[in-house]
Amino acid sequence: MIILVFLAMGFLSLMIGVDSSVTPANIIRLNEKALRTLLTSRLPRTMAVILSASGLSAAGLIMQAISRNKFMAPSTSGATDAAALGVLLSYIVLGRSSHLLQTVFAFTTALGATVLFTQIINRLKLRDLVYVPLIGMMYGGVLSALSTAIAYRFDVMQIMSSINLGSFARIGDFSMIYVIIPPLILAAIYSTAFSIVGMGEDFSRNLGMAYNRVIFGGLMIVAVITAASFVAVGPLPFVGLIIPNMAAYFYGDNLKKTIIDVMLLGAVFVLLCDIISRLVIFPYEMSVGFTIGIVGGLLFMVLLIRMTRHGKVPRHA
Repeated sequence: MIILVFLAMGFLSLMIGVDSSVTPANIIRLNEKALRTLLTSRLPRTMAVILSASGLSAAGLIMQAISRNKFMAPSTSGATDAAALGVLLSYIVLGRSSHLLQTVFAFTTALGATVLFTQIINRLKLRDLVYVPLIGMMYGGVLSALSTAIAYRFDVMQIMSSINLGSFARIGDFSMIYVIIPPLILAAIYSTAFSIVGMGEDFSRNLGMAYNRVIFGGLMIVAVITAASFVAVGPLPFVGLIIPNMAAYFYGDNLKKTIIDVMLLGAVFVLLCDIISRLVIFPYEMSVGFTIGIVGGLLFMVLLIRMTRHGKVPRHA
């Protein structure tokens, strides 16, 4: 079922746009204008939506598995804010650098910030799981404030505003989004390992699992996905938080069995939000980050209420 919905959303995404020549009939007839628009604009954009959404959903699932916390995600652990800081630093140090160099900066800061956050949480040894994302959001707020201070100091506030806008129309080059493909493959391959380390360090070591190595590998996957998606399309709130929780609610907590469903569900969700953003004020469009913020926030509240009512939200580690 989810595959059919995914294919339908992908088709709608390809057909919606200002250029009315892009129709199934024109594509079948190999109309030159329709094919040019499809291949140079519509298809790259749709692929960017699918890959960024799938990547952030998988990243959220990995973080929730290895931390044993349903509220963990790149956006609630400082990873997204750290990626923004990395992109800002690349502008200051290198000027208008390539997207590859921006991704390298964003990956470095995102990985460093995520590892540091993990160390902080381990030292605090908090038992109430709600406190972890709250501290993560405070941590992200500190990183965001640091980015703002640096941008103000070097007079690049306009750049700071532009990189914090989540939109699939803000840039024409989505080449860096394909960097997400290898981490997605690795996430699927090592999904069983992430499930095992999520059961605890002692349990993992008794099964012969290299606990620290798997944790660090998971954090690297999360950092690459966060950095590449941020450079390509900007921040996409709630995706890494609500999609894994929705998948767990409907399909259970077996990461190996649900990771593909999580990727597809995330892609469907962001494709839907992107289509809404393009149709509300057509032929113009809203920022997809704005639409995801509204829809995602409502969905998360509904999901949280239902999970709490049915006793599916654990309160203590």
